[in-house]
Amino acid sequence: MMKNFEEIPYVCGIDTLYYFCESSLNYDDLFLDILDQIERIKGKFEQKEIEYDNADISININQITLSSLGKSEGYHWFKDINEFFKIGFKDTLTNRGLHDIRVQLLGNGIYTVGLKSVIAFIDEMLEGFITQAHPVTRIDLNCFIQYDFGFVDKRMFVTKKRNYAAISEIGDSSTIQTLYVGKPPFRLRLYNKSRELKQSKKQELMEAYFRLNGFDLTQPVFNVEFEMHRSHLRAFNITTLEEALAKAQTLFKTAMDEIRLIDLNSIGEKDSDNNTKNRAKSLPIWDFIKERYRLESFLQITSPLERIKRKAYLYDETRFITEYKLLIRKGLINSVPINETMLIHNLNETVNELQEPKRPSPKPFHYAKAFIPIEIKQFNGSVQHFRLLRDGQLIKPVNVLSVDKLSDYELLSYLEDISQDFNQEHIDSKQIYHRYKIAYAEAVRRKLKPDIPF
Repeated sequence: MMKNFEEIPYVCGIDTLYYFCESSLNYDDLFLDILDQIERIKGKFEQKEIEYDNADISININQITLSSLGKSEGYHWFKDINEFFKIGFKDTLTNRGLHDIRVQLLGNGIYTVGLKSVIAFIDEMLEGFITQAHPVTRIDLNCFIQYDFGFVDKRMFVTKKRNYAAISEIGDSSTIQTLYVGKPPFRLRLYNKSRELKQSKKQELMEAYFRLNGFDLTQPVFNVEFEMHRSHLRAFNITTLEEALAKAQTLFKTAMDEIRLIDLNSIGEKDSDNNTKNRAKSLPIWDFIKERYRLESFLQITSPLERIKRKAYLYDETRFITEYKLLIRKGLINSVPINETMLIHNLNETVNELQEPKRPSPKPFHYAKAFIPIEIKQFNGSVQHFRLLRDGQLIKPVNVLSVDKLSDYELLSYLEDISQDFNQEHIDSKQIYHRYKIAYAEAVRRKLKPDIPF
């Protein structure tokens, strides 16, 4: 039965990573400088009697700008401009049982420039204020797979330990959306990633990542993810970030044995009723994921972080109002004469100019192959466009194609171009097939092509 899964797209990785940076003897100088920067910025607002939010406060560490997220659990929290990580700093005299610097890596960094690049960048930013020790606090190991687990329910899981037995599920009468097995410090999450992305700020990023790995976004994508906290990791003699990365594959495979998705048809009703389901066989898809879990390719993705600019978010009313307020505050702080009449006049003038924009001339389209589009911000403020290849290389820019946005003529031309690519030996035929299948499905939907099964 394993052979039926050979063509299923999947990608293994680390979806979440929390760790500490051990502070050095010079850390107090850094922390005091952070507090001074915060107070100076607050003072400017208070001097002009202007209200401010956490987002209005930013600091610099070794020429790296971090914006404030506020204070929580004794830590002053910040995020970088690219939103690749969050980092917290605390006073050495408070919460002495915890390290002074806490780090949380975010998906924007993990799935673009690479986990190791973000870690290296943080180390470089904090050089002189930390040691080489990185105590780990949490790691989430996962596998995204093009497989519909909607049929699964909590009866289909068996666990080796009682504290893993807490099971909860979210879904409707026919399909599962999210299922939890166990609870921290160790638990499994099985959920519909496709559905989650519809309400996620990371939708564009993750869809590009899935395309890069051969996924068909018209079909369900599920995530099999194990959340492991510090106390669970210690049972495997893992205390540092480096040890967690080195043993991640073993951790995941062990977790797949600790919590198994079983075939209820492989046992009788008596076993089910007597809680002896551990005699059941694992479902073939569970064994497939376990045996295929590898992290070599995932950990090899590295890119120079200093120049990477975050991918653009969809611009909406909330973002417009936020930027508008920030612009007014900036003007007031710098003594620009601002009054209601001036604001209304300039706003109306700008709106009138843009109400009847000239129709832009059509531009040639380009379609993506094996890359993720990236914007790179230089220290001088200029922006360059690149594409990130599977091997971590950054090369010249190219626009990512969304077939549902093409005209009928462009869609048919695109299909013809892909057909020609099948005859070129240097092009990955599997990638071409996935692109062709997605574009053809769109053409069928528009009734431009007959519905022929592949």
